[in-house]
Amino acid sequence: MLELQAVGKTFGALQALRGVDLHLRRGTVSGLIGPNGSGKTTLVNIITGVYAPDSGRVLLDGKDVSRASANQITRLGVSRTFQNIRIFNRMSVLENVIVALIGHDKLGLFPLLGSVRGVGGAGVEAARRTLETVGLLKQSNLFASELPLPLRRRLEIARALVCDPKVLVLDEPAGGMTPAETASISELIRSRIAPGRTCVVIEHKLDLISRVCEHLCVLNHGEKIAEGDPRSVMSQPEVIEAYLGRA
Repeated sequence: MLELQAVGKTFGALQALRGVDLHLRRGTVSGLIGPNGSGKTTLVNIITGVYAPDSGRVLLDGKDVSRASANQITRLGVSRTFQNIRIFNRMSVLENVIVALIGHDKLGLFPLLGSVRGVGGAGVEAARRTLETVGLLKQSNLFASELPLPLRRRLEIARALVCDPKVLVLDEPAGGMTPAETASISELIRSRIAPGRTCVVIEHKLDLISRVCEHLCVLNHGEKIAEGDPRSVMSQPEVIEAYLGRA
């Protein structure tokens, strides 16, 4: 499905990634964890086409996409959310999801948004179905700015999900949430978002990782230090020392 082969990335004197190998199996939820500065964001930006690797390759369904742009990667079926939520506060919840279809639909911005107030269309129906999936259909006509943080996170997920991606990358989907809110978003991912989809979850909250991930990769100082079943990975001494800060 998605494979990274010896991926390296340097920014000036900083080597952000060193020879990282990663294989994401189709239909599996994989977690990506590590301390701050470990290279997680750089790795995600390479997967989603924001950066090209300086060395190594990125393969999607066996095709080398190492030099593909972010827009091309999206068209190939990789969508993402962002740690810092990127939604349009002065648009409605429904309009926010419809806008995410631009580039995937033959219609442009104004025909798509105009159809919200008209007879609808395939794009509008896809947006409504996606809002129902994430539990936001009743909030369709609210301005995005009216949503509390947990629902803004769900809207961010809906915007990434509406194009039915092959690979969905969730960057800190529980950021800023309480334990109860984290449990709720974990259940949403586990029961409604992940089934039948290849997902990558970047998160500091190990309770979410343990609830939703079948596979775990740990980075430290730009290198992969462990990979495999989450329970066994988190018990490894080097992971405990690097990620949890104790020997």
